[in-house]
Amino acid sequence: MSIVPGVGIPWLGPGVSHVPSLLHSYSEPTLAPRNNVELSREMLFTLLEHLSTVIASEFAGAPIRLIAHGGACMLLHPLLHELANRKERYHIDRGENVPRRTTTRDVDYIHRSFVAECESRGIIQAGERLRKCIQVTARQFHLGADWMNSDADVALPMSTDPTTNVSFDPIYNASTKENNTRLYTVFVSSNKLLTIISVTPFWAVALKLVRYTKWDPGDICLLLL
Repeated sequence: MSIVPGVGIPWLGPGVSHVPSLLHSYSEPTLAPRNNVELSREMLFTLLEHLSTVIASEFAGAPIRLIAHGGACMLLHPLLHELANRKERYHIDRGENVPRRTTTRDVDYIHRSFVAECESRGIIQAGERLRKCIQVTARQFHLGADWMNSDADVALPMSTDPTTNVSFDPIYNASTKENNTRLYTVFVSSNKLLTIISVTPFWAVALKLVRYTKWDPGDICLLLL
């Protein structure tokens, strides 16, 4: 048995590699299941821009769009953000201390509609690939795994077309209509590969009435202004 010069390991013959034995095993750190980092409007833009660069690689340059709902949409939408600023100034001028939403801990999106849309475009395993991109971004910014999630999908309604008896997603259908995409597209990445559209105001209010936690009353007021 010979010794490889300068390495000090046995040489077993041609075609036998020792490289794996010289490498330390490496595993990525486990992500916390829940994100506890408060995400400001500016941070959301940073995160989503980074996500779009990961998507560019994972989806080979194919653009994707997501239908979103929740607090992130309230922060990202320029007009709703401006309304919140004006409302805050109004209360300050009156000497009133009314709390307002300035952060969120996650971006809620509808995963099922994303998968269905990608399947119609011939993009395979889109759901798993998107979740991989979300996890890569979470690690990059030290966030919890659910910083972007579709946990609410299990509670969202489905409808059936009375003519064809085919089931469809009414929230997705309403959100992707031309008028809503024009008024409620809340994010387009600089590389044009990630677009996020908010659900319609009707559905946004309905979903917030169901949930109705700390910031939902204020969000509903802004949506109805």
